[in-house]
This record gives sequence, structure tokens and C-alpha cells, in this order.
Amino acid sequence: MPLNPNAFRQMAQALNRPGVRVPARRPNSIRRTSSHQSVWVPGDERKYTIHGRARDLRTDAGAHPVSIGEASVTAAIGADGRLDSLSSNETPDPLGQFAGLRPGGELRKAVATVMPDEGANDTLLHRLLDDLAGATFMSTAAWYAWEGGIEAHAQRAGIPVMSNRVVTGVCLSHVPGSPALTEDGRGADENADHPLGPLPLASLDPWAFHQLADTDGPNQSRLRRTDIWRDEDDLVADAWFQDSSAIQGERSRRIIFHEYGAVARFDAATLALKTIAVTPYVLPYVSCHAAPATAKVLIGKNARELRNLVPVALKGVAGCTHLNDMLRALQDVAGLAAASEGFAPDHELTAPASIAD
Repeated sequence: MPLNPNAFRQMAQALNRPGVRVPARRPNSIRRTSSHQSVWVPGDERKYTIHGRARDLRTDAGAHPVSIGEASVTAAIGADGRLDSLSSNETPDPLGQFAGLRPGGELRKAVATVMPDEGANDTLLHRLLDDLAGATFMSTAAWYAWEGGIEAHAQRAGIPVMSNRVVTGVCLSHVPGSPALTEDGRGADENADHPLGPLPLASLDPWAFHQLADTDGPNQSRLRRTDIWRDEDDLVADAWFQDSSAIQGERSRRIIFHEYGAVARFDAATLALKTIAVTPYVLPYVSCHAAPATAKVLIGKNARELRNLVPVALKGVAGCTHLNDMLRALQDVAGLAAASEGFAPDHELTAPASIAD
């Protein structure tokens, strides 16, 4: 069946309904939220700072919230794309020794070597450190709707223009002949759809998401939410992910670049993945919407191995870069499972409304 762009636009519009991005907290659940906000140093477009914040929140049978963990990181990124500094209010050491590393593979390898327990326990700090790779990759999107766009920013900062990269083969949408590519293999931004959306975390519940920094100027944010709860012999995870950036002269809307939702069921005893359903709310190209079907290859795999398995099983044209990022993050379910052991299944609960309702 051919992909229908109008159907995807309708889906994106449905996402803007209150409570879809950040649904009401369920009784007997755990909610993990994380954010990375990339903010440029005023007057110097060569450097920027990423403010990472995360929280685990437990909601009891009466919907009373209890914060069971918080973490933060502050990463200063230099003109060369490397860490000028890295710090955390909660864990001051040994993050300082990671200065000079690139926030992608170099930092991930160093964290695995120096701080192995963080990854083994799927901690909040590890979530923030692991996500610095994607946050830096998306950071220049902050300039998309600002002062001449990304290309003008790159010229002023004296850095390579990201849009000039050849991206053939990096994901399932970037194959020869795809509307996502120009003839010479660059991203065809003229065919891309980057819709405007309202601020995503509007809620009357002060515990729905942790506090974000209120910042002016060019900025880009990467937000995540994962809710988990017991349903008989299953552990259910409802996850959401968004990349967006500020619009010059506006405060009530942002440009959305990527947005996914996913609902996964794991065997509560073994953490083997039983089912997964992915909803692609906002993606840049029509061809990107073939991505959700790729997640099926993970069925039967254990939550504890997703972080390392996904980049191998869904490498290149076998997967979607940003969906893979979301699927890797589902390993957090393993770390959150222990915190949910005190919750008994509640058969009176009803499932959250879907966008089709």
C-alpha cells in the first residue's frame, strides 16, 4: 500500500491534542523523563551549552507522585565539536576527565570503561550521557528558523554546512531514488516537512514532566518520556520522543523535526520483548514512514540488550536513525523494572486513549 502524506499530517494534528504527548500519570506506574536543551553562547556562534535534566517519578495507587531519582549534566561544546567541559550537580566526579572527547562514540566508550555501573543499571545519569550524542547531532537545528537559517549560522561560525553532507545509505529513507535525496546524495530539504507545533509539555499536572529551562535565543531540545506499568504478566512501556527547535520571534510554537511514540510489552519475569507498536507522528520525509515496521525484528529480544543490539540489527538502510535512537532507549525499561516491583496489576485501569479515539 502506498504511503499517504495526508494521513501522516492528520496524525501529526491529532498529536497536538492535550494529553497525547504527556498523558495523565497512571496509578501504579513509573515515569522517566529526560531533556537536552542546546543553547548558544550569546555573541559566539562557535560554542554552545547542552543542559540535560532527568527524573524518575513513581505514582502510587492514589496517583500521588514521589520523585525517586533526579540527575543533571551540563556539557559545554567547543568550536571543534568536542567537550570543553562536562559536569553534573549530583555526580561531580569523574565527568571532568571526559573533556576533549566527542559526545558520540568516544564519550560512550569512555563512560562504559570509567563508569560501567551507570550503564549496567540503566541510571538517569547514563540516560543523559548516552543522549549527548543525539543532542549534539541535532544541535544546529536550533538555527533552522533563525537569522538566515543553518547555512548562515555555519558561515558565521566558520563550520561545515551540515546540509552539504552526502547521506546516501545512512538510513532506510536515504536510498538512491528516494525523495529524501538530491541527485548528488545530499538531503533534499525542499522535500522535507518540518511542521510547527505548540509547546509540547502543556499540562495542568505539575508532575507531568520535569522543569525545563526557559530560554530565549536559538535553542534546540530533545525530550523523552517513558511510562511503565504492570499488566498481569507483562511490563508495558509507553514511550515518546521529540526533537524541536525555537522559532525566531515566537514563544508559543516550535519547529518539530522528529517525533515518535511507541508502546512495547515485555515479559515481566524475563524482560523479553513480546510486542511493539511504533507511531511516527512527525518525520521529515514520506519515505521515513516505512520505519515503524523495522522494530519488529526486536521481538523476542531482551530489554537488557537493546542498547547494543539495535545499532547492529537496524544498521544503515535497515533502520531509521531516530527510531533506532528511541529503540535503544527502551533499555531503560530494564533499569526501571526493579522500581516497579511493588506494584500489583490493577485490572480496573483503562488503557490511555490512542490518537484514533
